[in-house]
Amino acid sequence: MGVRRGSYRVMCAAVVAALAAAGCPRMDDDESGQIGAAVGEAMASLDESVAGSATTAMMPINPLRRMPSQLRGPMWRRAFDNIVPSAYAASCWGSAFSPCTAGVRTMDFAACTIGPSTLDGMVTLTFTRTAACALITDGDAVTRTADFTLTGPYGGTLTVTSPGGGQTVTRTAAGFDYTVGGMQRVLRGPNGRTLFDVSTRTTAPIVVTGSSRTDLVIASGGLEISHNVAGYKVNLTAQNLTWTPTCNCASSGTLTGTVTGGRFDGKSASVTITGCGAADVTLGGETESVTLDRCAPQ
Repeated sequence: MGVRRGSYRVMCAAVVAALAAAGCPRMDDDESGQIGAAVGEAMASLDESVAGSATTAMMPINPLRRMPSQLRGPMWRRAFDNIVPSAYAASCWGSAFSPCTAGVRTMDFAACTIGPSTLDGMVTLTFTRTAACALITDGDAVTRTADFTLTGPYGGTLTVTSPGGGQTVTRTAAGFDYTVGGMQRVLRGPNGRTLFDVSTRTTAPIVVTGSSRTDLVIASGGLEISHNVAGYKVNLTAQNLTWTPTCNCASSGTLTGTVTGGRFDGKSASVTITGCGAADVTLGGETESVTLDRCAPQ
């Protein structure tokens, strides 16, 4: 059956309006978003490692809150999707850590779905206390490594790996020490071109007080974020990043520091957590509000 001319005009007008509203993303927005995403990855992984030493590790954990905009397809296709949205199952929400086996627990995503995208790979927790997979006494540690890929509905991939050894949480008298040997997030478009490549590591151990989301606070520590495509590094110092019981990341607090290299060389940078999964990133004197793709209410 054909489409009436009036209906066709209305649909075309809606598409044009959607394209105009979406606009073209600025490079600053993308860079700020990736700095925020790296901070979110560090916070969510700390939460995951702490939870992994308790029975809560058997509960589903969000691997990603949202699909990066670059994987959502061309602007015209996204505009039509907004007009006639499709329903997708989110089978990844059922993913959980396996029982403890010789000090190891794994979460295998096994090509599960997040909306129209597919997530494949796994996260592994390796404990020094092998019999219990728990952080019971001072010095007990767990190392989290990741190797998973999110594939968008129209091609393109976001890959998260642990080339520097992952992230280690060590129990202390006051809480935990948290070190990041190396994590990397790489986004490639449908044509295989690298759109961003961001790696993180700690320059000083992140000092954490508390034992669960009810009292978890990052009091201090240094985090280096390297934007490998844009060619600069951001060195941030954490200040009172504070959890709330219903979020897998801090819901308040700041990280401040400076930029080395690239067009922002010598300028200040900061990440201010404004709520669960939300932050204001200031880079080169400009502030952008960003969503942290691994942080969400739980």
